[in-house]
Amino acid sequence: MEEKVTVGVSYFGVRDLRHVDEDLEEMAQAGLDTVVHTFSENDLAYYKGTLEEIVRLSKDHGLETFVDPWGVAGIFGGEAFSQFVVEELDARQVFVDGALAPAACPNHPKTRAFLESWVRHAADLGADGVFFDEPHFFKRDPTRWACRCSVCQDLFRQEYGEPMPDTRTPAVQEFQLHSLQRLIEHLAQTAHALHLKTSLCLLPREEELQHWETFARIPALDILGTDPYWVRLGLRETAVYAHVHRFAQHIKTLADQYQKEPQIWIQAFLIPAGTEEDVRQAVRGAVDAGVFNLMAWSFRATAAMSYIRPGRPEVVWQTLLEAFREAKHTGTP
Repeated sequence: MEEKVTVGVSYFGVRDLRHVDEDLEEMAQAGLDTVVHTFSENDLAYYKGTLEEIVRLSKDHGLETFVDPWGVAGIFGGEAFSQFVVEELDARQVFVDGALAPAACPNHPKTRAFLESWVRHAADLGADGVFFDEPHFFKRDPTRWACRCSVCQDLFRQEYGEPMPDTRTPAVQEFQLHSLQRLIEHLAQTAHALHLKTSLCLLPREEELQHWETFARIPALDILGTDPYWVRLGLRETAVYAHVHRFAQHIKTLADQYQKEPQIWIQAFLIPAGTEEDVRQAVRGAVDAGVFNLMAWSFRATAAMSYIRPGRPEVVWQTLLEAFREAKHTGTP
């Protein structure tokens, strides 16, 4: 029996319901199945009621709907600022040189409580699930990393029986991945208790692949994914296919082992003019690896965001939709 291919996009930046409704109709008409709405701290403070209406509209258009803690606490991916980081200085990550980093510490009790409250607010919106995007510690460069706050140092000493080093050793990297795993496990359990599906996107960092299994083992996690974007790596054509295919294979293997649904995110931003067919190569690489849950960042190729707008957004968008349709029709583009 052939497995069904599902496709979708993220959506952000529009809170006028007239325009949101038009965009959701375009998604439905294009054959998309899923939408991920960003739910930033700004949205939580000022647009929660609006997001409830947006989620309802999404479901009215037949779209499975997830919400994303976009930039929340500076721990999750996204170009959104964090009020929590500004207000809760004692919960901030600490650089190795002692300066405060612009992100909250995943191990700090205040951070965990705040993120748990975000999940509860997400459940109030009526979404089908929550999407935890790229959880990470802040790192300015290889030598200026975080976090060496007192909470992290105490936990490290308890787990490893020695003081936390002032260099980012393999033990520190392992500790940080396990810290993020514990956070996601707690948030996923909270979400499941509120009848929400849970999805996680891991950053495709080579040095962290060996630790991905610790995330795959989380019982309350439903969807395990990654986003092997290629433009900043300078990859083209068949190299794009190979890059996406390799990460998709890794995700597929772990997902199968731990009964999760594998997911791959396709890059639909920053695509240089003339390289749009690489998007099709990426879709093919994911599907050929056996990953049939495909998402793209983001709607209409992120044309509204000048910071990461492609050279020819409309060409990227049409290429993405064609590749998605081909994948759904034939199982592989």
